[in-house]
Order: sequence, then C-alpha cells, then structure tokens
Amino acid sequence: MSKIFLVDDDTDLTELMQSRLTKEGHQVHTVNTGEGAFEAAKKFKPDIAVLDVMLPEVTGYQICRRIRKDPELYPIGVLVLTALGEEPEMIHGLEQGADDYLAKPFKMEVFNEKLGALESLLSTVKQRHPITQLPGTDAIKREINFRLARGSAVGACYITVTGFKPYCAVYGREGQKRVLSFMGNLLTRLARDMGIYECTFAHMGGEHFVGLLNLDDYERYCNALMRIFDEKILEIYNQEDRQRGYILAKDKRGREGKYALMALSIGVAHTQHRAHKNAKKLFEVLAQAREVAQPDGKSVMFVDRRKSER
Repeated sequence: MSKIFLVDDDTDLTELMQSRLTKEGHQVHTVNTGEGAFEAAKKFKPDIAVLDVMLPEVTGYQICRRIRKDPELYPIGVLVLTALGEEPEMIHGLEQGADDYLAKPFKMEVFNEKLGALESLLSTVKQRHPITQLPGTDAIKREINFRLARGSAVGACYITVTGFKPYCAVYGREGQKRVLSFMGNLLTRLARDMGIYECTFAHMGGEHFVGLLNLDDYERYCNALMRIFDEKILEIYNQEDRQRGYILAKDKRGREGKYALMALSIGVAHTQHRAHKNAKKLFEVLAQAREVAQPDGKSVMFVDRRKSER
C-alpha cells in the first residue's frame, strides 16, 4: 500500500477519496489549498501526490514543478486532476513533470485504475537488470521528463554496442554476460572517475543503453567512453579473433560470415539549441542520431546540432 497525498479544494471529493483509499489500506493526507501544500508534502513524504490543477493561490502545476526540483521528493509519482480534458492541457501537465493525468469529473473506479498503473510504474522504475544493475527504459524516460520539467540543460546519449549479437553467437551466454557486465561497470565507473555525479544510465535491453548527463559533461564523457571501450573490449576476445580483427559467426540461416569487432555507436540529442518538451520527442531525435553514427573499426559519436525541428 502507498502513502498518498491529496491536494484539491473540493472538500467533498477529498473526503470521499480519503475514505475509499484508507479502507483499501493506503495512508492518506489531504490538503485543500495550494498554499503550503508543498511544505506539507515535504513533511508527509508521500509515494504518490494527486494534485488538482485549479487551486487557490498556488496551482497544481506549480506544486508539481517544485516537487520535481526537490532532491527528496522528485522521485514520487504525480497524478494531476484537471477539469480541462483536452489533449493540449493533458500534454502540458506531463511537461510540468506529472506522470499521468485524469480529467474531472471521474469515477472512483477510473481513479483506482490510474493509481494502480502509477504504483506499477514506480515499482518498475526501481527494478535493475540482473547483470548490468542498471534501471530500464521507463526509469530513464521518467528521469528525462523530470530534468526537462526542471529546465535542466542536458545531453542524452543513446549508446549501442555494435557487433554484440555476432559476439554472443560465438561466445555464448557467458560471453553475453561478460559484455553486459563490462558495459554496466564502465558506464557508471567512468562517470565517477571523471567526477560527473549528475548523470543517470539505463539498460534498455540487449546491446542498447542510454546515458543522461548535464549539457556541459556529455561530450567529454562520451569521448572518454569511446576511447576506453575501444582499448578494453579487445580483452574479452580470444587471441585468434584479436589478431584477425574480426570474428567468424553464422547468421540465422546458418551461413558463416565475417563480423567486425564490437564498437560503440553513440547518438546524442541535447537541449542547447532545441527545447525538447518530453522524453518521447527527445528519443525520436536520439534514434535518428544513432542511425547516423555508424562505426568503422572504431567507436563513433554523432551529435544532433539542428536548431529547428527539421
């Protein structure tokens, strides 16, 4: 069960919601004005905040933005309630740092569904890959949304280990574990060694990783990452493959072919020239940048420097 913080000036609604949620085992604290709501949340330390948008004195959006800027509260789940059910208003709510929205009036059954989905999301973002010990896609997208909502200047890096699948075909499950363990350790250790602490890394599955760094840090970090990867990755090949400079592997049809040794393909999207509104938009640019970054024997990085949407 969760600690839920309700902020709505409709006292009848908050009493109903508190009664229902308490019966279901949740711990609930209610506030009926925007003024002082953030300070009350700091004391209550909720798992989830439910914020009405239209509040006297301080709006739900203002409270949400303060939550996302607070080092203690920023990871909590936020559900905004809005009487304006149009899509632009809902998108605006997400861009303020909310996880989800619910249009008023609503049925309690729908509210419970939203609450359950948010609890599941919070559980998911806490999970770690068993080998890399990194969080997954939901966690990094959520972190990107939070950083964008705070107005942070960031550089997001889509990092792909090219040649990973052929390597796994030759070296098997143990080889796969070696590469993933190597990447998980390298990504986090390098940031620590370089004194870069405001960063987040995620493992999206297989050979795909994402790093989120401050705008001033991403370029020097990625250059160091590529250099160290290209130096160290040779150590996990056998001597024959290292000397050859490629591996022999079979494709899905059983045909043997030559495959290049592993390298990094890094696509970067940042906020220096374009104000990306949310993680979805940023990931679209990331995917485009990564497609351009095609290694030719060595790791390569491509940075999207466009100043317009084209």
